[in-house]
Amino acid sequence: MNPFTVHRGKVAVLDWTDVNTDLIIPARYLKRIERVGYGSLLFADKRYVAGGAPAIDEPEKHGALDPAFPLNRPENQGASVLLVGKNFGCGSSREHAVWAVAQGGFAVVIAPGKDEGFADIFEGNALNNGLLAVEIPQADWDRINEVAGPGGAEAVVDLENLLITVTKGSAKVEVPFVIPETRRERLLKGLDAISETLLLEAEIARYEQSSPAWLKPASA
Repeated sequence: MNPFTVHRGKVAVLDWTDVNTDLIIPARYLKRIERVGYGSLLFADKRYVAGGAPAIDEPEKHGALDPAFPLNRPENQGASVLLVGKNFGCGSSREHAVWAVAQGGFAVVIAPGKDEGFADIFEGNALNNGLLAVEIPQADWDRINEVAGPGGAEAVVDLENLLITVTKGSAKVEVPFVIPETRRERLLKGLDAISETLLLEAEIARYEQSSPAWLKPASA
């Protein structure tokens, strides 16, 4: 993963509640064995006109975009900060949902309500994959939405100082946020759980060398 310190980007708003992982990435696409190519599959059953969603094995081939879908609005094109409603990512535990959001161009997802904004597994998957999932109080979410909606706002998400700044024209709002410190440190350093463990590779090797023979793997 790449280190996440400060992200600057346009804000898009999808203020739907209870957006489940099957809506984020329909189940038929879970047959894919790759970990790439999911950006065009994000919200595939809402993003395209009826019958225009990509085929499983040809994710880049699709029909016309549905202009009624909020993320298809011109002012939301190129957005990398997504403001969502409560309970985003509920439903099944598919990690593909996070891959689709991230590969769809989003680096930050902001939801309202402590322990209500994201489904727990989605939040964990997001942070494990370098996608910053932030829960903030409803009142602060409303303040951001007032500036960001319907589109065209710019955000600076500062993970080092735990601060979100959103501006549009002369309007500006600053909102502090918190995430678990262990998660924050991993993101700042660009480490997933395995990479973090490998930082202790020398200590692990020394322990293995000093462990009893019956704990060591049999030689080939």
